[in-house]
Amino acid sequence: MDASTYLGSLGIDVTEAAQPTIGRLTLAGEFVLGRERGVLLRPKRGDVSDRYLELLAGKGYAFVIVDGGSYPAFYAREQEGLVPVRALPIADRSHFPSTGVLGAWGQLIRAAARHGDAAKLGVAQMVARLDGDDVFGQDLVRPTGGVAVSRLGGDASVAAEPLRTAAALLAGFRLRPNAPDELVRLVVALSSLLPDKGQFPGLTESVAPLVRAHQLGASRLLVSGGAGAEMAALLGAEGTIFLPAELRLLEPMLERLLPGVERVFADFLQSNLDGSYDGVIVVPPFGLQLSGAQLGRFELSKRGGKARSRVPAELLFIEHALAAMAHGALLVTVLPEGLLSSAGQADFREWLLEHARLLAVVSLPAGTCFRGTGVKCSVVMLRKPAPVDDYPILMVDVEAHNLRGDIAAARSKLDDFLEREVAACA
Repeated sequence: MDASTYLGSLGIDVTEAAQPTIGRLTLAGEFVLGRERGVLLRPKRGDVSDRYLELLAGKGYAFVIVDGGSYPAFYAREQEGLVPVRALPIADRSHFPSTGVLGAWGQLIRAAARHGDAAKLGVAQMVARLDGDDVFGQDLVRPTGGVAVSRLGGDASVAAEPLRTAAALLAGFRLRPNAPDELVRLVVALSSLLPDKGQFPGLTESVAPLVRAHQLGASRLLVSGGAGAEMAALLGAEGTIFLPAELRLLEPMLERLLPGVERVFADFLQSNLDGSYDGVIVVPPFGLQLSGAQLGRFELSKRGGKARSRVPAELLFIEHALAAMAHGALLVTVLPEGLLSSAGQADFREWLLEHARLLAVVSLPAGTCFRGTGVKCSVVMLRKPAPVDDYPILMVDVEAHNLRGDIAAARSKLDDFLEREVAACA
């Protein structure tokens, strides 16, 4: 995290310095916090001498941020001089931390955990912050603020100073999400602290607008996926979410962020659901083949009168999701494009159209859905049951060069399309 990322997350603008140099020191920019002036430095050697700090204090600067390394160095005025602090003293906590700020917080938590459980420590600190512990105040930013680590989520085994610095960073921000993208950002930051984070990826934040479109008319939601944008639809809603057992460590935070949601840390395919959900999101694991006894309960494993020895997990997740849906319910899923276009999966597509109406397909650029992969996926919307007559299907292509704009446009098209379809079926 650099200083510009930090200041931008706080809604603080960086402007050109009125005096570009002081001695041999180049000023990278200025900012205002409250009514006090601050300065941003990027020295070649990575630090600033006491002599220059005296000069900056004499010029009337109340804050100094020095870029260098993974975390900036902060200084604030105390009496007549500038002293080191852990972060800027922020009174207005209206801003939510950016991805860059949460990434820096995660690095501090890992350093504090040493060789221990970073995810458990990170969750404990965020829970303490959300529960309103008054130690997360402006005094925490000063190194003399030796707050007990037990009040910041830690114990005797942790490195105290990185833990206090992480807490000081959080102290300047609002942590309770007000919007879906904020919820996704927070959950992704926590899941990144897990040792096996790559085994249960969730959808990226950019896809959140598309998987929320299904909420139109839905009062009881069902979600199955990982730690990502699929959770966004549940913010402020009621329903059930199935998550991998490894994510149980996040439960204390999820309990606070999604209070109206039943959280189940178990295999979605082994669940017995009552068919009453009117909104469903399913993000199946890609590339996983199920076999043997795992297939017995699924119609797709016996299609064509011949039992199959192996079936892609994506297909079984769709079948199970449709079984959980009420009449007229909407399903949003994410599928690899091969299932929608390859000749080898024609039988699956035929089965799907026999059981549901295909409402919309939003084709996304490779690498859009999941972090660190180049898989090309589509967001697919279905309605149960399948209609008798022909019907229109909304097809949308999202381009990589205008990802944010195209996704916003796709969301608008989906909203308009679904409003017409719901009205037609009312």
